[in-house]
Amino acid sequence: MSATLIVAVDDDLGILKLTQVSLESAGYSVLAYDNPYDALDELKEGLRPDVIVSDITMPALDGFGFYGKVREITELRSVPFLFLTALTDRSNIRRGMTLGADDYLTKPFARDELVDAVEVRLKRVAELRRPVEGMVRARALGAPMVEQNSERLDWDSLKALELLFYLLEHRNGVTTFEVAEALWPGKSESKASSSFHTTLYRLRKAMGGELIESANRRYYLHSKFRIEYDIDQYRQLSLKAKESNRLLDYSRAIDVYRGDFLLGFDSIWVEDARLSIHADHLTLLQSAAETAYEQKELEAATRFFQLMTEHEPFSETAWEGIAKVWEARGEKAKAAEARNKLDSLFASEEW
Repeated sequence: MSATLIVAVDDDLGILKLTQVSLESAGYSVLAYDNPYDALDELKEGLRPDVIVSDITMPALDGFGFYGKVREITELRSVPFLFLTALTDRSNIRRGMTLGADDYLTKPFARDELVDAVEVRLKRVAELRRPVEGMVRARALGAPMVEQNSERLDWDSLKALELLFYLLEHRNGVTTFEVAEALWPGKSESKASSSFHTTLYRLRKAMGGELIESANRRYYLHSKFRIEYDIDQYRQLSLKAKESNRLLDYSRAIDVYRGDFLLGFDSIWVEDARLSIHADHLTLLQSAAETAYEQKELEAATRFFQLMTEHEPFSETAWEGIAKVWEARGEKAKAAEARNKLDSLFASEEW
């Protein structure tokens, strides 16, 4: 018997037998149930199939209900689930795919159709279960980049890359609806769900390993997954600097900031995060500059105020700070130049 086990559920004994024979002739082990509750009892007792194939229209418990109860079992949340249905109503098919089912076949189906669908899902699962190896680093400040074992990963889907950073920014998990609203605003529910699951697969494929886990219809970066994320590092160092008020700590946090958040991406959630982090960094730079000035570390104060003007060219606080430091350093001409620079910026038609 094959080590690959498939659970088949259908109240139509003829279709159930056809499903079983088709899959067994392809070399799979099959457990067949004509009642979904009988299958559920076994699954709850520890039965762990590699694939589940289920009819939709069943009197005791329909396929949608059966799917929902199966997904409540933690160990079965990622097991491929295929619907068999005689229904031609696309809304029913859409409902199954929206719930998260992997595929559906319309009755009557050819033996090869069923076997091919199962094989495709098994290959994808095998591919996605490759372990995450080595060190992974994700950089969101400036041009986004992900490295694995010091090699930069290429992305055939920028949405998959964006999804990774969205999950990194939402560690408490997200629903399909929340992701769809962020990454595909304006799409219908069914199209957004389809886009999400396709993008999720591409992300898993690009990164390797069981990167994403789901529970209670929320998706998370897997708890076993380790990643160095520059935003995490920046936030930790920034908090430490504000607490210690040491110039060395300020410098370490500021050096992590290589540019604004996810440059090149323009989703609303990215813009919101970018503006928030941008504002936080401006505050950090101001605190560093004022601390340096108070401690009479005038060269450091000049540097931090200058970084403020680069980060926010129209900051009156930054330009006045530069002028104040130059005056303290006995450079009145440079102080006047700084104040004139601010005036010229505001007078410019380009700003």
